[in-house]
Amino acid sequence: MTSDVRPQPELDDAAAWTSQELAAIRAALIAHRTLLQSELELADSDMVDVAAASADGRDEGDIAGFHAELTQESVQAANTFAILEQLERVVSRLDEGLYGRCETCGGPVGRARLEAFPRATQCRDCAGRAA
Repeated sequence: MTSDVRPQPELDDAAAWTSQELAAIRAALIAHRTLLQSELELADSDMVDVAAASADGRDEGDIAGFHAELTQESVQAANTFAILEQLERVVSRLDEGLYGRCETCGGPVGRARLEAFPRATQCRDCAGRAA
């Protein structure tokens, strides 16, 4: 992955980003990616520990507790992985010069939306239709 940020296509005056802003956004996204990857590694390690503990000849109550804990860890890991995938897509779009352009309709996502949710890849209207 390159650290160069391509210039953003003109969307509208309110949504235009400077190259410094785009570089700062990219750095923040990469830092978030690193954090999420660490969380996934920890969750994987936790699931291995719980699975190993459940095989230690525990009683049924302990096994049920371990099963519930594994389920919760699995759901959290899946959610983290989904956020990581979205973040990767946003970094890729940023590198391609498409940050701030809706991936559904091609219109502007809107600066305020991106400032509030930098991983947004759809404008408010398209995101509302998908929900």
